[in-house]
Amino acid sequence: MKKHHMRRAFFVTLVIALILCCFLAPYAWIVASSFKNQLTLFNDVTPLSWKAFLPVGGTIENYQSLFKRTNVLTALANTAIVAGGQVALTLLLCSMAAYSLTRVSFPGAKIVFVLILLTFLLPIEALMVPLYQVVSGLGLSNTLLGVMIPWIASPFGLFLLKQAFEELPVELEDAARIDGAGHVRIFFSIVLPNVKVPMLTLGLITFLFSWNSFLWPLVIVQDPANQVIQVAIAQQGSPTQLPNWGETFAGATVATLPLILLFLLLQKYFTQGMTTSGIKG
Repeated sequence: MKKHHMRRAFFVTLVIALILCCFLAPYAWIVASSFKNQLTLFNDVTPLSWKAFLPVGGTIENYQSLFKRTNVLTALANTAIVAGGQVALTLLLCSMAAYSLTRVSFPGAKIVFVLILLTFLLPIEALMVPLYQVVSGLGLSNTLLGVMIPWIASPFGLFLLKQAFEELPVELEDAARIDGAGHVRIFFSIVLPNVKVPMLTLGLITFLFSWNSFLWPLVIVQDPANQVIQVAIAQQGSPTQLPNWGETFAGATVATLPLILLFLLLQKYFTQGMTTSGIKG
């Protein structure tokens, strides 16, 4: 029996290790390649060898070239501003909408909620042209505000917070009403402090999606001074020259590092929020 448990534990560990390698191998290749020149990079992958995943004969020339030739620091700052602003506005708007749908009775509340969730079915490609016309008409093209504004009304965020609000006991709010508290005071003093984990989870997810966005920033921003990091990396090469893949991988590494650090710091809250916020169907 003991041998059976040992074999089972070994098999489970082996499967987990293989899955982990499958997920980590592409990132290891990107980071390792960012420290190699063009010739070394191709020699390590044709044919593929273990050297492709390790910075053998590493150099920092790609990073030096990246920071000298491109506006990567400005793009990082722009991306941080867009992601931070989108997180703040999304949390405010979605939490207020979730409170209205769960605590304020009005005719058609369920229909409104269903209609909002149906927007999940709309592909982003179908929204590009009308969104561009609206944002341009408001004079927000080529601005960081124009990058973030269309996505602050998040159906997923509303669903996530609505589920969290419904799990809160209404007795706390009833006691506050007896003391004369209105909706604004109840919302900020009672409801929000009790949904910190779902709010943090939504904030992290929104930050990740905003940081990784590419298509919409590419469409709405043409000014290089307002580019976000994903667009700046994609446009760092010249159309008349072969791409410098080592520099491209260096840019990808720089763009990914803040996300990795953020996720490692907030991983506990992310997993806790996803398991306790009502996303169980």
